[in-house]
Amino acid sequence: MDGTMSESTPDFGTFFLPGPTEVRREVLAAMTKPMIPHRSPEFEQLFARLQPGLQGVFKTELPVFIVAASATGMMEAGIRCTEPGSILSLVNGAFSERFAHIAEMCGREVQRYEVPWGEVHNAVELESYLTKGAYKAITVVHSETSTGALNDIRAISDCAHRLGIRCLVDSVSGVAGAELKMDEWKLDYVLTGSQKAFGLPPGLAFSVASKNFIQAAEHGQARGVYFDLVEMNHFASRGQVPSTPALSLMYALDVQLEAITREGIENRWRRHTEMAEMTNAWLTECQQDGIDLKNIVAEGHRSPTVSTIQLPAGTNADEFLRKVRSQGITVASGYGKLKATTFRIGHMGDHSPVTLERCLSACRWAISN
Repeated sequence: MDGTMSESTPDFGTFFLPGPTEVRREVLAAMTKPMIPHRSPEFEQLFARLQPGLQGVFKTELPVFIVAASATGMMEAGIRCTEPGSILSLVNGAFSERFAHIAEMCGREVQRYEVPWGEVHNAVELESYLTKGAYKAITVVHSETSTGALNDIRAISDCAHRLGIRCLVDSVSGVAGAELKMDEWKLDYVLTGSQKAFGLPPGLAFSVASKNFIQAAEHGQARGVYFDLVEMNHFASRGQVPSTPALSLMYALDVQLEAITREGIENRWRRHTEMAEMTNAWLTECQQDGIDLKNIVAEGHRSPTVSTIQLPAGTNADEFLRKVRSQGITVASGYGKLKATTFRIGHMGDHSPVTLERCLSACRWAISN
């Protein structure tokens, strides 16, 4: 692991959405390889190659499940495979609310511990919530993509465990960009998607479940079929997947994991942190120059992968985004109720301070002209 990324294409560095993120040309090219039978030694060799790289990203020795789905599917899987009982959903943005909604649609009794968008959940306050009800599990979003707020999932998980409660973690815009240590932190269940910090096309979802989580799920009666984690675990032990896999995307994953392994996951975390710090410094410079741009999340709670930035009062968000695009750069609108007043920069995946500089320059030009 030499701490370097593989060579990027010359035109890389124009697309800064917080998912789907930009994908390097060599990763896209891998998807053109021929098909193979997915019940064959060739596929099992591919699956076996992918596991060490994925385990390195999640910092786990457990099998990493690979499913042809969006990460929403793995959210549903976690809910369906959690023992019967009430769920407390920690809500601080659009995607944490989605987790709560999925739990309700799966027939679970759900309570919400809500904080304003842009804020994070406090583990001390969480304990008082958990002692007031008989909860089987909590759901929490690590990096809330709609706001750029980063929850302390280790402290939150530890709090839940002290009370014998499971913790289901959505780390869709966290894993591969924000520090996460599945085994060391004794996490129960973590899920993510391919299209964010992994730097891959959309279409794959990954998750890891602890041994205790799987053992408890084995006694469940409503796990479903496609998202049955017990079934995934059984097949993974044989180097297989239960359903027809997305082979082309797995070829892309194979190439990208080689690059991630060369860089080293700790170096990848540092690179993402450096990009977030660079964005924060840029905002400070803008403010010093009289440009009223600010991150909606307080310092110390900001995701290393996505920043949500408040536009100056009276700024037309659509016109701002159009001006940025005129400079050959694409950033994202705000999400949900923040759409008209903010924009988001996805500094994740294979982006670097070098490519991010182009993005920040384009944003400054757009707000000043």
